[in-house]
Amino acid sequence: MVAQSRYLFVRDRSRYLIWMLRLIGMLDLVAIFAVLAPRTWLARINDGLGLGEFPVAPIAGYLARCTSFWYVSYGLLLWFVSYDIGKYRALITCLAAMLIAQGAIMIGIDLAVRMPIWWTVTEGPCCAGFGIVLLALQRGSRDGERQC
Repeated sequence: MVAQSRYLFVRDRSRYLIWMLRLIGMLDLVAIFAVLAPRTWLARINDGLGLGEFPVAPIAGYLARCTSFWYVSYGLLLWFVSYDIGKYRALITCLAAMLIAQGAIMIGIDLAVRMPIWWTVTEGPCCAGFGIVLLALQRGSRDGERQC
């Protein structure tokens, strides 16, 4: 009975890991908007967030769109690995560790460039938190388990 209940717990952890990968992936896929949006929309959103005037220089649009496309790519990758968490176990560990590092680095960048406090306390900690949750769920999931 104890072994069976442990198996159910592990199976649930695998299912939670799959859905967490897909949730983070979906959140990242929203960045496609910034890749495709006209510059005027990006400027309006930037202003609406209280981040000042959006620079006119081409590099600003380039960086906003390239960064957003990296988020989209990462989101697609998370969806892809979610279909076989056993096969991609090492990659999931790497991606989760990268999220944790990214979160810490983002906090440093946000502080250095003086982003608004609401931005700083949300962006980096959320990235790192997602990475920690992925590692915790993966630790409790079964090797080689394949489910969607």
